Amino acid sequence: MRVRGWFDGSVAADRRGFVVPAVIFALAIMAMIAMVTLRTVDDEKRSSRAVRESAGAFYAADGGLQKTLGNWPSASVKALNSGDSLNLGWQTQTNGSSYRAVIHRVDNGGTQTYAVVVYGRSPGRLGGQAAVTEMVMGGVATSGLFQRGVFSQGLLKMGGSGNMSDSYDHRNGPYNAATAGSNGDLWTNGDADLSSSTILKGDITAAGVASIGNPGGVTGTVTQHAAPLPPYPVLTCPTGGYTPASDIPIGPPNGAKSYDPVLGKLIIGSGNNLVLSSPPPGGRYYFSYIDAGGGPITVSAGGQHVDIMIDDKLTVGSGGLVNTGGDPSALFVTACGSPIKPSAWSITGGAGAYFTVYAPNHDVVVGGGGDLWGAVIGSTVSATGGSKFHYDEALGNPQPSASLTTLAGGWAEFPQ
Repeated sequence: MRVRGWFDGSVAADRRGFVVPAVIFALAIMAMIAMVTLRTVDDEKRSSRAVRESAGAFYAADGGLQKTLGNWPSASVKALNSGDSLNLGWQTQTNGSSYRAVIHRVDNGGTQTYAVVVYGRSPGRLGGQAAVTEMVMGGVATSGLFQRGVFSQGLLKMGGSGNMSDSYDHRNGPYNAATAGSNGDLWTNGDADLSSSTILKGDITAAGVASIGNPGGVTGTVTQHAAPLPPYPVLTCPTGGYTPASDIPIGPPNGAKSYDPVLGKLIIGSGNNLVLSSPPPGGRYYFSYIDAGGGPITVSAGGQHVDIMIDDKLTVGSGGLVNTGGDPSALFVTACGSPIKPSAWSITGGAGAYFTVYAPNHDVVVGGGGDLWGAVIGSTVSATGGSKFHYDEALGNPQPSASLTTLAGGWAEFPQ
């Protein structure tokens, strides 16, 4: 009995010694599980918050991009040379987020092209960050594309007796026929038909055949079968709709006959004279259709640059587009978009026709025997009735402009 009693007591003691470590071990395991659970919950919370702040940073960057494009720092950008950058600093938005825009000029001195990079920060403690970029190109006024009086992607025809092309530089004073220069060059990627009596103070270059009816009237060289120039790009139309009705006065003495801002259709009408004296922000008007055959459009912008952008048809009668400043680099008529059947543009020169035409996707017909001071780029170009081109040599130099065109496919988000 003593032996058994001693044995039973020993077993009970051993069991009591085993329970305590087991309980401690179980508590430790439970504590670890609890810590892991709490850590997982915290990580999920932080991850969710980080996603929200990352999205907030993205919206801050994209919103900052739109604000930068909408409030383009024209004066500072004009001073940028190729390779230069402009840091606009951090800007705080109403919800506490912030952004910083940096504008890089990335062209090689030709068409002014900018990479606008915007960095965004969310307002939260985790400081989510994002970056977006948009490629934009300066308006045609900035590009120095007009290296000659006339460029035609296809046929170039001077079909009226008395047609003429010469040059001058408005920076040296008004045009004077007696002292006109000999840089009124013509270039076509197709054939050149100058079979009528044409006076050309400049060179004629054709990728095809050049037919000259008055060889003695050409002061420069005649080049045939030349290597064609690369096609000029078709500009992207502005977003946001046509010019609002509030920017277009209606009725005499200084208004149009009618304007439909939904369709972008502007008709001047007989007896009317639409005076554009206060350009909209960015200096650009945007229409689908302009009929200035019955009455003129007079641009009197006080030295400010004005772009008139059209996505379909243009008809300008004699003296139908007048630039009172006499500076062709201050008024540009440009085409945008690619309509299924591009309409021909009909332009008649006359007193005050100081402007340039950039319509690489439209046939351009210059008629009426009037004068046009500036330059023309068209899908095809023809001059009738003794029309005269006076190329402004100042257009050959790249010139700053406030107008912008965003490039299709030029938007991107940077990974962070």
